[in-house]
Amino acid sequence: MKKTPLLLISVALLLTAWSATAGIPRTEAQKSIEHIRGQEPLRSALVGVLAVRADGDTVAALNFREKFVPASNMKLLTTGLALHRLGADFRFETKLAYSGEIVEGRLQGDLYIVGGGDPTTGARTDCAEALSKTFGTWAQLLADAGITAIDGRVLGDPRIFGDMTPQSLGWTFDDLGCNYGAGPTGLNFFENAQNFYITPGSAGAPVNYRVQYPDTPWMRYANHTVTGSARSSNTLYYINSTLAPLGELAGSFPIDRRGYTLECSNAYGAHTCAYYFHNYLSQEAGVEVTGGWGDITPRGEVRTDLSSGAVGAAAAAPEALTQLGSSFSAPLSEIVRDTNGDSDNFYAETLLKMISLRSGLTAGADDCQDAAEAGLRALGLRTDNACQQFDGSGLSRKNYVSPDFFVRFLRKMTTLPVWDAFFASLPTPGAKGTLEDRFPKAAQDFRDRIHMKTGSMNGVRCFSGYILAADGDPGHTIVFSLLVNNCPASSYLMVPPMDAIIEALAAENGNL
Repeated sequence: MKKTPLLLISVALLLTAWSATAGIPRTEAQKSIEHIRGQEPLRSALVGVLAVRADGDTVAALNFREKFVPASNMKLLTTGLALHRLGADFRFETKLAYSGEIVEGRLQGDLYIVGGGDPTTGARTDCAEALSKTFGTWAQLLADAGITAIDGRVLGDPRIFGDMTPQSLGWTFDDLGCNYGAGPTGLNFFENAQNFYITPGSAGAPVNYRVQYPDTPWMRYANHTVTGSARSSNTLYYINSTLAPLGELAGSFPIDRRGYTLECSNAYGAHTCAYYFHNYLSQEAGVEVTGGWGDITPRGEVRTDLSSGAVGAAAAAPEALTQLGSSFSAPLSEIVRDTNGDSDNFYAETLLKMISLRSGLTAGADDCQDAAEAGLRALGLRTDNACQQFDGSGLSRKNYVSPDFFVRFLRKMTTLPVWDAFFASLPTPGAKGTLEDRFPKAAQDFRDRIHMKTGSMNGVRCFSGYILAADGDPGHTIVFSLLVNNCPASSYLMVPPMDAIIEALAAENGNL
């Protein structure tokens, strides 16, 4: 298939005047979608579709101005705004600084890991640097300053975000303990997640668990699980919060199932980062640390003993610290690629907070929503009755977006200088990411033409993106949004009709 130059798509879409038709398009795609829509499992669901060609023709339209819960399609707005507002080359900065003074190689004060919001520290996505390399960079900053011992503490400093509740208030309670429900702070570690290894116990007894990674010795765990009968459902869940270092495992796990990793959230990312760097210094870098480790609360108080709930004196003000140097994340273009490719909630939430900070606001939830709306309006996209962005990832059911708005946004992105980075971040069938197993029997030419973001949660399935034309003509590129709500059918039942709709749309520019 002839590859379509991205710049030409941008130009074609920019020069094309378009508005969604009020009538029903007479296309084969429209007929197919209406037929599929009339069959279960979509017959009893709410389905919205809008697909338009760059040359201005409407390919399909169905309930396109209705507002839908978009799930992870919300990441399209977040990543697009982040690239536009921050720039594709933006990098998160983490600083090392200290209070006190250095006397004959000994730091008589505390070492601060001053977070800049980097979501990739200790993470395991493609864009993240190996933790040993990050820690090696930090240790070298100490060596360059002549510091061989620390008569104080290693403190994780997440104050740049300053929010008391890193998780969105719009997320459901049962999501908060999951790894995809972890909230970012100014200093993060392993995407603020924690893994447990689970094996069944004897019938009726609690399951067996052990902490895999990261180690969090300050945590206490209550095991209220039960080992269920053979072939019973796995209903395990984990509950935790920032209020106390206590986690609860609950639910049932079948006795005949093999062990597996339960991926959960960690409410103390900054504390965990300080703990691991403290250990790295003493065990691998040969730097003695006499005062242990701790973190700093959003109110600016030093906290070293999480189990007691006590806080110490106020931390040194950021402007009073002496800086040793910095480390930097991968470029934002790579972070956005992993955000969309892996549908990474943690990265998306961090990006929204940084957008808000760069807009002169705080990283609090209300300001993040205001920053997102202002960013969209600055692009000339009216959000009235079309878009309500409540979080960055789409995990909240308070998000509402119409197919029409997604198409308008996707078209706008093609006109911006960051278009190449945005387009490159979208998954394609068969490639690593959320579409890896989609369209397994399709020809490679077909797969190469599909560039779209997925979105799913209970009752919600969504696809939005671009379908390149088989003839390589940018004017024939289809920009589309397919949103389905109120359809709690099993995932495997949703795959055939959703894929059939994408195939019907792709047929409209597949044989030109």
